[in-house]
Amino acid sequence: MPEEPLDTCDGCACGPAACELPSRLTVDSLDCPGGGSSVSVDAGDGWDGTCAALPSPVAPEELASIVYDPPALSPCAPSETPEPPLVAARFVRVCAGDTAHEPPGFTACMQASSDGTCWDGYTRHEFFEELIDHRACAPCECGPPAGGTCIAELLLYGDGACNDRVGAALSAGLGETPCAGIRSSLPLSAVRASLVEAAPGACSPNVPAVIGTLERREPHVVCSFPET
Repeated sequence: MPEEPLDTCDGCACGPAACELPSRLTVDSLDCPGGGSSVSVDAGDGWDGTCAALPSPVAPEELASIVYDPPALSPCAPSETPEPPLVAARFVRVCAGDTAHEPPGFTACMQASSDGTCWDGYTRHEFFEELIDHRACAPCECGPPAGGTCIAELLLYGDGACNDRVGAALSAGLGETPCAGIRSSLPLSAVRASLVEAAPGACSPNVPAVIGTLERREPHVVCSFPET
């Protein structure tokens, strides 16, 4: 006879939220905060910070300030979907015997009436010959990343092979979009970046619900005699 199962699953977890380099920067022809003619440069999704040549170099006269997008925390990877919680059940064995002298551990019972009820004073017991588990757990999910420390450093170059530095290194932390003035006799031709500080964040896992049902087959109802 199964007890009512739990309606939630345990066991979900989330991996770390890693620091990710930004790939986009905006070059402006006016000093910070900009507002002149601007050019957006994107090194592409999943950029690992290695030397990336710009499709078209930015001429020195168009280069007065630069805004570097901040680093970000990646989404956390959820663990595999757990199995639904086990169902607590009581197994019974029924045997014919002398109701006046039932064996040790057995309780004297009788069949219930046709509508499944017991007489007043008798205790009703419902059992099932078969229990089919159609349940599953909803997938594990992770909440938004939080915490962590990510600081990205951007280096600018006047040549496509990242040999001739232009200006000072630019740094940006989580949630920051700093603007830096820049002057150069060289065009902006390539960029390179690295994470100078990378402490991963974390995400909270969900508590997935149990979906599906337990199918109980062949119910049997017996009534135990009143205690004397």
